[in-house]
Amino acid sequence: MHPSFRELIRVLKGLALALAGIAAAGCSSNNNYQSGYGVVWVTVTAEPGAFANYFVNLDSITLKDNKGNTYSALGTVEPVDFARLGNVAELWGSATVPDDTYVSATVTLDYTNASIAVVQGGVPQKANVVGTGGAAVKTVSFTVTLDPNNPLVITPSYATSNAALLALDLDLPASNSINTATSPATVTVNPFMTAAIAPADTKLIRVRGPLINSSVNLGTYTIYERPFYDEASNIGSLTLFGGANTLYTINGQNYTGLPGLTQLSQTSAGTTLTAAYTSFEPTATPTGSAGKFNTVYVIAGSSLESFYTQNLTGTVIARSGNTLTVRGGTLWGSTQSFPTGYAEPLYTDAQVLVGPGTTVTADDSTLTGLNYNSISVGQKIDAIGTYTLSSANVVTLDASSPTAGDVRLLSTQAFGQLLSGAAGSASVTLQDLAGWPASVFNFAGSGVTTAQDTSAANYRINTGATDLSGTAAGTPLWAYGLVNGFGGAPPDFNATTVNGESAVPASLRVTWSGTGTTAPFAGVSSGGFTVDLTNPSLASAVIMVGPETVDLHSLGASPQIVPTSAAVTSTFAPDFALGNATSGISQFSSFASFVTALNTDLSSTNQAVSLEARGLYDRATNTFTADTVNLVL
Repeated sequence: MHPSFRELIRVLKGLALALAGIAAAGCSSNNNYQSGYGVVWVTVTAEPGAFANYFVNLDSITLKDNKGNTYSALGTVEPVDFARLGNVAELWGSATVPDDTYVSATVTLDYTNASIAVVQGGVPQKANVVGTGGAAVKTVSFTVTLDPNNPLVITPSYATSNAALLALDLDLPASNSINTATSPATVTVNPFMTAAIAPADTKLIRVRGPLINSSVNLGTYTIYERPFYDEASNIGSLTLFGGANTLYTINGQNYTGLPGLTQLSQTSAGTTLTAAYTSFEPTATPTGSAGKFNTVYVIAGSSLESFYTQNLTGTVIARSGNTLTVRGGTLWGSTQSFPTGYAEPLYTDAQVLVGPGTTVTADDSTLTGLNYNSISVGQKIDAIGTYTLSSANVVTLDASSPTAGDVRLLSTQAFGQLLSGAAGSASVTLQDLAGWPASVFNFAGSGVTTAQDTSAANYRINTGATDLSGTAAGTPLWAYGLVNGFGGAPPDFNATTVNGESAVPASLRVTWSGTGTTAPFAGVSSGGFTVDLTNPSLASAVIMVGPETVDLHSLGASPQIVPTSAAVTSTFAPDFALGNATSGISQFSSFASFVTALNTDLSSTNQAVSLEARGLYDRATNTFTADTVNLVL
């Protein structure tokens, strides 16, 4: 057993309190159902920040109604790596609570056995985790007051066709301060989470669990919902809706639409694990956020990591023959091999062995004919195989077996400055690949010939239908897709999407030193504000666009931060919040309401400590359009 498995995660098999079971055709049934109760779905996501991993226990959530009554909603303890939730949300569970209007949610996180890593010098390093004041941190509970104009309204029903959605979002940049001057680095935690009846993003929602049954005629399948990597907790059941364009990867084979659902229906109920990446579709019900989950792509069977396999996720930084060197790995343990189960983040490079017997697929893709040579340097992977630990504490996962070896290629991001562009191709000076600096990669063997091996100084991208012939050299570019096969370059990267700076999700991050400041902004109004760059308490102010860092001081002026013009709908709600874990966090969907609260709450005893805003940055107008603004006081 890997020595730190026992010290990482407490596997608590808590029961869900007042949880809903769910029946077929998108409806949930609850054995404890009583008249006057309704169903709420709870999803969890995060803004990842500068962390290689961020494992803490998500303990519970309670809801408070407008009459002051509190009700336990979910109490199933789940170890969660919030750093992995930057591009996806996870369905935590469904709870049955009295039909009522709920105005706040109290969430409990347990940091007792937290494992948090920051990246230093291109290497993940486990940090020392402390609370405010430097004391050891254990369980932290905090209350989020929902937008008064958009409370959580539960109507009587035990059907998910009349359920409500509650979206939780942990803001890691706003929740943590990192001191890299200590050895190891010190992370001071003060959690900042928001809660709303709809998310402030368009992330897909992952819904995971073993298959119960399927209906090819209805285009649905039903699972027992088990979030994250839970093995046994029964958090209810949920029916998922497929479509003609749903992509399926089942036991190493790709399908689209009805053939995929048909294949899934022929697998073993109860033992076939599934993970669906879904969109949320509102339905015409009394609750505006009620709806169903539609599948975009589904992974099932032997293609999916589970408690009954041994798995390694990470990024390939080098390949020698059939041995992959993987950095930033997380080892997911089989319960048969590791009694404590769950996950072990790795702080040293691991090895994955592949071969002709390895089954290789690509997530959210129709690609076929993939094999072990489709895995090259820079690719993010999720591998299944047989785990060993050497006497030198090097983790090796043998994924070469034709019966137990599987590698999934995950969507990967490349970032660099354009050297030259044409119709269908581009060359960039590579700065970052899969979240790691270009300097950590050894590209030897990636090219058809040695002379054609990948070079960060001239990284060649197949841009598909995107024509960059009119784009100026030096323009920052982000490409999303898959690294080309090993020994197949050029091109080095096959992009499905290529974006310029103004189209890439950005994060504006500001910190003030000491106890903070009472004058963080200039020109605050319902139309927006700017950060006062002359404030003597200002410690740092940057815009992060993917891996690109833009110092606000390097711009001609402090950018104007304006709220999104998008209205609140049943699938989207702007998120403007302020407060802290001690005194509480207040969330608003109206920026004007946020400004009113800011003017009321900001004082000499309640100063601004940090700001994190999410949205899009337009350098041409020096405007940051924010879907989310989180101000820590």
